[in-house]
Amino acid sequence: MHGLHGAVAGLGLSVFAGCAFGQAVEGKLSFEAASVKPSGPTSVRNFSRDPGRYSASKAEFLELVFEAYRGQGTGTPLPVTEYDQVTGPAWMEKEEFDVVATFPPGTTREQFREMLRNLLVERFKLVLHHETKVLPIYELVVAKGGLKLKETALVPDPDAPGFQGRPAVDNEGFVVLPPGRPNIASRFMADGGAHITCFGEPMSVVATTFGQPNAAGRRVIDKTGLTGKYDFKLFYRAQFPGTPPPADDDPMPTLEQAVRQQLGLSLVPAKAPFEIIVIDHAEKVPAEN
Repeated sequence: MHGLHGAVAGLGLSVFAGCAFGQAVEGKLSFEAASVKPSGPTSVRNFSRDPGRYSASKAEFLELVFEAYRGQGTGTPLPVTEYDQVTGPAWMEKEEFDVVATFPPGTTREQFREMLRNLLVERFKLVLHHETKVLPIYELVVAKGGLKLKETALVPDPDAPGFQGRPAVDNEGFVVLPPGRPNIASRFMADGGAHITCFGEPMSVVATTFGQPNAAGRRVIDKTGLTGKYDFKLFYRAQFPGTPPPADDDPMPTLEQAVRQQLGLSLVPAKAPFEIIVIDHAEKVPAEN
């Protein structure tokens, strides 16, 4: 359901155990009220977080843990940003739960995530520890021939309206982005071609997009040193995990070729340490509300 688990699973080279988590949460931040129960036949998959209220329906246990620890890092490793950085029992991707929780106005994102972590400990008796795994990545750098990108000519407005209904497509097959709003969108064609449209986004967002399983196939870390926000269109052949490489005479460029030829950037193979969350124990049935 979540799309990205297992993209680089099993590729770790070195592992360093950390300390265990999941002890008593007395004195820690907690929700004002929270309901946690197994999803039933009438549950409809949905996720929402409004000011003061969080709701998740038909959420896999893995998704709840990921949301609670997303962005977490112990210092040296890169933080948890993908589902495959959480490992644990097989049921965590099968059992689904409905969660509704309320919290005070003004709660920050990190305070919310601490509340969710404490809720998982309380209701599921969650115990986990952190490890570090070295994984293959790409570093996104400026190519030797020089950058071909230009910074956006407009000032992006984060409050501008987003997509309204089904996105439109231009005569070249690229998604038409809502005017004024920073955005990046991918579109995949039946013939294997892929289009990326970008407006007003920084290189960190671009690198994350290139790191999708159907693009580079491994995480991409921004090492360009570029601080601006950019507009571009990019065309390449999508490579989904497990599919054979394109033929030598394939007219469509690979992502690596397209990035270099069309954007003046380069994807350089490298390795980097990542934060891994290892679930040591969790109850399949949550404690009563």
